[in-house]
Amino acid sequence: MKPYRRKFALIAEHPDVTLRVVTPTRWYESFQDIVFEPEPDTLCEEFPCPIRFSGYGSRFYYRSGVKSHFRDFQPDIIHLEEEAWSINALQTIRLKRKYCPNSRFIFRTSLSISIKQRFGILPVWIERRVFRETDKAFPLSENAGNILTERGYTGQQTPFPNGVDIRHFYKMDVSELRNSLRLTGCFVIGYVGRLLRMKGIDTLLEALACLVSRDTTNTYKLLILGQGEDKPYFQKIAETLGISEQIVWIDAVPPEEVAAYINCMDTLVLPSRTTAEWVEFFGRVLIEGMACEVPVIGSNSGEIPHVIDNAGLVFPESDADVLTEHIHQIAHDSNLRNELIARGLTRIENFTWETIAEQTYQVYQELLGNVR
Repeated sequence: MKPYRRKFALIAEHPDVTLRVVTPTRWYESFQDIVFEPEPDTLCEEFPCPIRFSGYGSRFYYRSGVKSHFRDFQPDIIHLEEEAWSINALQTIRLKRKYCPNSRFIFRTSLSISIKQRFGILPVWIERRVFRETDKAFPLSENAGNILTERGYTGQQTPFPNGVDIRHFYKMDVSELRNSLRLTGCFVIGYVGRLLRMKGIDTLLEALACLVSRDTTNTYKLLILGQGEDKPYFQKIAETLGISEQIVWIDAVPPEEVAAYINCMDTLVLPSRTTAEWVEFFGRVLIEGMACEVPVIGSNSGEIPHVIDNAGLVFPESDADVLTEHIHQIAHDSNLRNELIARGLTRIENFTWETIAEQTYQVYQELLGNVR
């Protein structure tokens, strides 16, 4: 997707860098078929290639078009933005070993919970092979790095979070969109993401019901942006709680339109709930909210508290009462709201693609310095 390619476009601006990005021609994610679109004016050399198993990060691999990028290009560094147990990782290290064995190799991981993979011994076998070929790992967080170590990785690692493109996510005038959604004159609570039970949306619905019944000084509306198999379940809960009229449901929109909907919100909530096999591994929408100057609230699932730090409010998972109080505070305390906005703008300086690209470039330099 374009937001993730921004990092490499910025790295390619360094005069001593020639950078190729090999990416799927199309990818299915969040109920959308995302087709590769070239980025105008980028210094990256972009090469879309056909794949099999679109949408399956652990199973997809390139059908054709990638061999020459190893054999002819002879990269100094191969930077794989995929998990170490994936089929694509196996494909990559085989091509590396055959055509450019002296290339340095990096893989990225978003591990969030220490569990055995459910699809047999093949991923473990692939992972071990990839670990042996790796010069540096880029875990999404320190927790991901710890899990990587538990899985047997003993090499170097540098945590790198997800980033936000501040060219697209910023405070903007969305009065027309807000009017069209009938949100004018309301305090708008927002959620952006998949509509799945582990995302804790039922907790958010309970909090909305409490606010509607207890606080008559505000008209509360909930703007939900996303799709998922549990949408009917959440709609039924909303009906039972008597708050269906207070909710605006919007299906997933193209990535470049998300910022406008976030700007319609007065606070953004990520109420994720940890399960036996899943925990929130980052919560990118939180930094997108901060960039749009929207106060954020998140549960204490996984990395959410670390992403928020002091730039938002955190509540215990599934605790609708505390969530209700946090929303009420932001709705009624303008000083708190302004303070969270200011802290958010400071916080995202750690997450801009400009910051992450420069840090990545420095790691590249260190890796090459080890062999030159």
